[in-house]
Amino acid sequence: METDRDSRASLALLLREAYEAVSPIIEGFTSRLCPGCASVCCIDCHGTHEEADIAFMEALGGGLLPPEPPRERDTEPCRHLGTGGCAIERWRRPYRCTWYFCPALLEAMPSEDPRAYRRLVAALERLGTARERFLAG
Repeated sequence: METDRDSRASLALLLREAYEAVSPIIEGFTSRLCPGCASVCCIDCHGTHEEADIAFMEALGGGLLPPEPPRERDTEPCRHLGTGGCAIERWRRPYRCTWYFCPALLEAMPSEDPRAYRRLVAALERLGTARERFLAG
């Protein structure tokens, strides 16, 4: 018989798989479109984990939250941003990081690679559904 804790862990694993499925699609777009951009859209206000993010990490076994470097201002570049992009794996990032796309990226994605864009939309829908199931579970 599956306990509530086991069920929560199973839902957390499904959510992690959803993050892992969406990440390469996003990375494909950002690796092509972002290097030439003059502004940093990964700002610090998106780099803070919320309660649901913490519950997700705890359900996976705890101790998975990345270290929190000191905060300056919410409008500064994200403290997790390094020279090669985000320093932490997507599934360990705050949920809202995955859902934030700057206007230029949003405009370019559908026309730059329509099939990849459709895969991204479907993967984001699966991610949202997996998160809803985890939070309800």
